[in-house]
Amino acid sequence: MSLTGHPNGPAPETLPALWYHDPEVYARERQAIFRRHWWPLAREDQLVSSGAYAAGEIAGWPAFVIRGKDGELRGFHNVCRHRAGPLVREAAGRCAALTCRYHGWRYDLEGRLKSAPGLTLGEDLEAAEFSLHPLRVASWNGLVFACLDDAGPDLAAWLGDIVAIAEGFPAVPDMAFQGEIVKAGAANWKAYGDNSCEGYHVKLVHTGLGKTVPDEQVEIRPYENGAFIGFDVTYAPSAADPSRRGKGFWVYKFPGLLLHFSDFAFNLEIVIPTGPRTVFLRRWFWCAEELATAAGTSARAAIDSAEQVMGEDLEICELVQKNLEAGVYECGRLSPTEEVGTIFFQQLVRAALDGTDGDPPSAP
Repeated sequence: MSLTGHPNGPAPETLPALWYHDPEVYARERQAIFRRHWWPLAREDQLVSSGAYAAGEIAGWPAFVIRGKDGELRGFHNVCRHRAGPLVREAAGRCAALTCRYHGWRYDLEGRLKSAPGLTLGEDLEAAEFSLHPLRVASWNGLVFACLDDAGPDLAAWLGDIVAIAEGFPAVPDMAFQGEIVKAGAANWKAYGDNSCEGYHVKLVHTGLGKTVPDEQVEIRPYENGAFIGFDVTYAPSAADPSRRGKGFWVYKFPGLLLHFSDFAFNLEIVIPTGPRTVFLRRWFWCAEELATAAGTSARAAIDSAEQVMGEDLEICELVQKNLEAGVYECGRLSPTEEVGTIFFQQLVRAALDGTDGDPPSAP
């Protein structure tokens, strides 16, 4: 594998071990990092009809997006204004109105309170003061994103150079959705991010992938416009992994979105913390089957390969997590040539927690 690194001075220190399990650090991250970024909550093709919705959770914030009767997409916290009951409980569905599953307060598809059993609107409370809490919603490449922060950049600005990179590959709406992989792990989200931003570990951790990588060309570098690490890949055909063909581009978009583009497929992976020591992974897959067949592979091969790699990554991250909490390791050093992506990722974490992330740090 040919790597293009960006060495810049002595090996920098890693983040402190405490940051990978301390509840106070996690509480700061929820506010300073996760609520300020955009997160995929749905596919556009799930939300075609009025009342169609998709729900998820963003670092502890239950949320959903829904198509209104006026055709507009809107997002809301999945929290009733009465006593915090859920409005929707399924991952996806369709409804004519939003009715709290606890006490029956009812809202229209635009989030406006329409009835509250046991109370008279206009007398006991003003309906306009009890609308659902909204989220920002925007779409890109067939995907619907939500953001909890009203003051952050719009979606296109947040994606930065990813928008132009994606134009070199098949568009998501032109491919067929193939399904998802969901995994939960006993590791801090940053342990998984550290791992995903470098190729240093591949030969030892990924036994199958490691057989294909030596013959491939991979350039790994940070991108300041969009704050992500890009992996520009030229695959070498191999019987060890038939899904790796032609050209590809992988993205780790801070703080926890992985995008994998290829000549015939696309997949995204969402990395969401569920606590200071746990992480939730969701990965969606699309494929243009005719193009895949012409390349000598299939959607099934890509999904099987991804599931194996995800499992191997999660296993090593869980072992690292135990060691980070053991009390022996405090911090280490990062290689300026082999871990340039991890260096950039950790710089972004530091900048966010220091409150200096208005402009991304310069790429190392």
